[in-house]
Order: sequence, then C-alpha cells, then structure tokens
Amino acid sequence: MSFDALERALIELAASGELTREQAEQVRERYMVELARPEDSIAPAHVANEERNRRSLLGEIGGYVGGAFTLVATLIILGSTWSQLSNIGRIITLLALTLIFAAVALLLHRGEKSPVRARLVATLFSFAGISGAATAGVATPWQKALVASIVGSIIVDIAYFRNRTSVGHVSLFVFKIFATMAFLDAVNIFGGAVAALVVAAIAVAWYFYSQRGIFHEEMLGFTIASGTAFVSAEIAFIGSSHIIGYLLFLATGVAGYLLYSRNRRWPFLVAAVAASTFGVGQFITATLGGALGVSIGLLGAGLVLLGASTFILRTRRLAPPQS
Repeated sequence: MSFDALERALIELAASGELTREQAEQVRERYMVELARPEDSIAPAHVANEERNRRSLLGEIGGYVGGAFTLVATLIILGSTWSQLSNIGRIITLLALTLIFAAVALLLHRGEKSPVRARLVATLFSFAGISGAATAGVATPWQKALVASIVGSIIVDIAYFRNRTSVGHVSLFVFKIFATMAFLDAVNIFGGAVAALVVAAIAVAWYFYSQRGIFHEEMLGFTIASGTAFVSAEIAFIGSSHIIGYLLFLATGVAGYLLYSRNRRWPFLVAAVAASTFGVGQFITATLGGALGVSIGLLGAGLVLLGASTFILRTRRLAPPQS
C-alpha cells in the first residue's frame, strides 16, 4: 500500500470516528518505521515459514511429476511387452501399480495435514483409480469398460470422502461419467434422448450434492453441474433428439438465470447465457436452413446475449449490497 492510500484511509477512519487522531498517528509512525526497516531484519520465524512453504510446494510438484512418470513409464513398458505377458502377468503388474499408488497416498494421508499434502494424496489416489480400473478391465471376461469404470469409481469415491479436495472432486466426476457412459453402452443406449436425460440427471444431482455440502468444493460443484447441463442438451442434438435438446437448453437457461439472480454464482450465468445463445441459434438455423437461416440464427443469438446482458446489469444494480 502506498503512503497516499494509507493517508486517505486513515483520514476517512478518523472522520467516521472509527479511529482517534492519536491512533491514526501511531499507524503512520509504525508504517514509516516498517518502510525504513532493512529486508534482512525479517523475523526468523517468518523466513522459516516461507522456507517450509517452498519445500511443501516442491514436494507437491515432485509428487505429481513422480506419480505421472511412474504411471506413464509403466504403461509404455506394458505396451512394449503386453503381448508377451500372460493374462495373470498383466493383472499382477497393474495390481502392483495400483497398490503402490494407494500405499504412498495412505502413507502421506496419515502424516501432518495440510492443503498441499491433501492435493497430492488425492492425485495419487486418482492414479490408483486409473490403474485399478485397468486391472479390473483386464481381469474381467465380460463388459470390461463397465467393470473397469465401477472399480475405478469405487476407489476414487472412498478416496474423496476420506480426503476432500478439488482434485478428488474432479476425479470423482470423471469416473462417474465414465461409469455412466459404460453402462449406457452396455445396454446399447449411448446417444439420443435417454443418454441426454441421464447426463442432465447427473448435472442436477451434482448441483444438489454441492448445494447441500456433500461435496465441499461448492463453486467447483456448481461449475461441473452447469457445464454438464449444457453438454446434456448437445448430446441430445448429436443423437438427433432435437425436441429433447431444445427442452434441455430451455431448462438450463431458465434454471441458470434463476439461480444466478439468487446467489450471483458465475457458473449459473455462463450456463444460462450459453444455453440461451446456442438454443436460439440452433432452433432458428434448423427451422429456416441455408445461409439466411444461419444469419438469422446469429442475429437471434446476438439478441439473446444483449437481453441477458441487460438482465445481468439490472439485477446487479438492484441487488442489495453485500454485508
């Protein structure tokens, strides 16, 4: 903070009665003393704390890189010798890799708790989930993708609820989508209306779990839910279920605007604007067709964006100030 900014703040606080003139003068004197203090006079405890933070960061990066190298190197080695290994040999190799990742993660989890260590534990458990899923896929003689996704999902589920971090949250979502897609493929429903509605249901569930605190990373949960809701509508269009796609775009837009008007979380706004823009544009383009349809679709999308912008600015202006 510059001295001018400090001076303005002190004058305002003194004028409002929150500080006396004597207190304001003491703050000025202490500020000038701190400016004159040499850099090498910083307290040893502060230096030691910075050193610990630096070592923690290096340890975290080393854990990420080491885990990734271990996983990639193992996959490369397996790729070159896969055909020479028996099925039992493949299972043992992948299972050993899973146990290594899980054992290191558990060892770190039992130590001193810190955000850095928690993220590293979550990353290692994610690697364990990947290798565990691969182990199950090799071991099972039927529905390999489904069994692999279920086993991997169980591993990351247990890991997340014992060690809640954003890394574990993302892994949890990825494996849930993997398991859902594998199940839909197993029952021969991979695209179209049913798949879109299932993905939309996942988006609703993710919002509910994040809002209720089951997932601790609320903003990340809202972001995942909003993005998944938008993707569900696109899945319907890819599967030629246009009516379902329009309805999902409509539901995403309405829900997004309503939720944003209540709590001002940006993922809801982004999802609402994207759903409105793409929904209107695709509807007009599909209805009219040709170059004229595309042009009018772009015009409609632009009008929707202008309307959304007006709505956002009005609701922000009318919103009561945050205390």
